[in-house]
Amino acid sequence: MANKKQKRNLKLRLAIFLMLSLLVCTTFFFNDTLEVWVNELVNPPISENVENCELKVHFIDVGQGDSILIELPDDKIMLVDSGPGSNEDDLIKYLNQVFAVRADRDIDYFIVTHQDEDHVGGADVVFDNFNILTFYRPNVYTDAEIKSYGYSLDEDNICNTKCYTTMIEKAYDEGCEIFVSQQAVNPLFLDDECAYDVQFLSPSKDTYSDANNYSPMILIEYKYRKILLTGDAEKEVEDEVVEDYGNILGFLNCDILKLGHHGSNTSTSQEFLNAVHPSYAVISVGLDNSYGHPDEEVYNRVVSMIGEQNIFRTDEMGNVVFGIDADNLVMGKGAIQITTLKGTIFNIHIEWWCVVLAAECILFTIIIAPKKKLK
Repeated sequence: MANKKQKRNLKLRLAIFLMLSLLVCTTFFFNDTLEVWVNELVNPPISENVENCELKVHFIDVGQGDSILIELPDDKIMLVDSGPGSNEDDLIKYLNQVFAVRADRDIDYFIVTHQDEDHVGGADVVFDNFNILTFYRPNVYTDAEIKSYGYSLDEDNICNTKCYTTMIEKAYDEGCEIFVSQQAVNPLFLDDECAYDVQFLSPSKDTYSDANNYSPMILIEYKYRKILLTGDAEKEVEDEVVEDYGNILGFLNCDILKLGHHGSNTSTSQEFLNAVHPSYAVISVGLDNSYGHPDEEVYNRVVSMIGEQNIFRTDEMGNVVFGIDADNLVMGKGAIQITTLKGTIFNIHIEWWCVVLAAECILFTIIIAPKKKLK
């Protein structure tokens, strides 16, 4: 009698084991979705401290490169550069976290400052994952464009690198509005209701011998606070901007400055630093990078002006988010709030067959292995 009960019990446990095993195995079809869910679970929410700010500027840690996300007061999104291709997964994970609370996947303004890989390497996945409404590109063209449109260009206005040509092809495929970033072309004008302004201060020339100088200097103002983004613009462009705008009292003074060219000695001259006189500085730079960025002399120059405690480096602090809060004013200006997010993007990759194998072992141990004593 006991023998029959043991057999029935074994058959029942075996049936339960097989059904649960089948359920576990079906997770293979959803492993990508489950991996995203696990990553979102282990990564805390982005910019908790600046959550209620109307304007947020995210300096995303993409290693040795630039990518800056701006959440504007009218709920529009601006992305400036997309970092190198080697860090595109980190970029998309970060952007997904920001967009998780939004009803759409629209990037209203995607600005690529210039053609270097550490600024455009992730552009293809940005186009693949989001809806780009307006695209701003440097005044640099591919051979395919020259052939199609019959352009006659200086060699300094031509670029055929794989990452750049891929980005341009995807921009045309997207069907978005495409503009060339120039001093006279601004992505946004003063919004009376939300009281913010975005302007291109450069480039003022059509052609530059150094690709870095195609980078537009972008000035963002909200509630009398100013953020100046410089791409990789070098001293030549810094001098042009000071010459064009330095005579307007206080126009170039900014609260937050992203140092040009990752803190290289080609940028952030003393004259330019004196003209913009920031309160905070951000250096978007890779840990232990081979270029020696930021340059020691440049770094010390900034330290002597604003103090080391007011310099934020992505290689040391990870993602850095500045928020401008219009409800809490400081001397009539929006309050600046800052969040550093070192180490919040874990980028976990799961070998799903290991998960399934472990689950099967656990199920076997719980369901099949035990032998219940029968009276």
